[in-house]
Amino acid sequence: MPTRGFLNWLDGLGWLVLSGGEADVSSPIRAKALARAASGGALYISLAADEGEALQEDLEDLGAPAGFVLDLKEEPDVLLKQMSEVTLIVVEGGDSLDEVYEALSGAPLEGLRTAYEEGTVILLEGMAVNLLGKWAMTDEGSVLDGIEWVTNAFLEPGVGNIGDSPALQAILSEQDQAVGVAIGLGSALALGGGGDLEAWGEEEVVVALGRGYQTQLSQEADLDEDDDE
Repeated sequence: MPTRGFLNWLDGLGWLVLSGGEADVSSPIRAKALARAASGGALYISLAADEGEALQEDLEDLGAPAGFVLDLKEEPDVLLKQMSEVTLIVVEGGDSLDEVYEALSGAPLEGLRTAYEEGTVILLEGMAVNLLGKWAMTDEGSVLDGIEWVTNAFLEPGVGNIGDSPALQAILSEQDQAVGVAIGLGSALALGGGGDLEAWGEEEVVVALGRGYQTQLSQEADLDEDDDE
């Protein structure tokens, strides 16, 4: 499992790109994800009101090969086959985490994971990012289990700092071993399966630690001071 600092994530040959969202500031991040992908097809999963029309147009304007919006109502074997045949998959989250959670459960998540493990660049935008941590939060504010592709993390897209997110503050307060990650609009956290970690776009990515980590760091600092005596 790749590790950088306090972040751990899935092994794979591809990239997980976690974008803060907002279509009007996402193009530079989409362009970089496209450039990072191997030559091949593109596929889009959208929970936006326009069902991915603007997303697909933007990617094609950026030079993406001809692609299509995935029909999540297809049979699982069809979904998995379609997702295995492309090198870039973009997931546009829409306005509701509940809808994201329901829509991606099952075959879509299986297909995303397999594609990433085999080398595909997976770009997740907006609400879709929240699902990848150990904890996620419903539209009503209830905490539920995420899929934990990023270990012990709570991922908050569209927020530039910890103080702007009551959800992040609550998780960090209640979960001693939580790693909170705020990803601002126009920014992205890119995680390479080989261990690379990059901030893209505006590079507004903030990491905060639960109390368990802070206690550990304090103890380590005390030990260092003792060694110096």
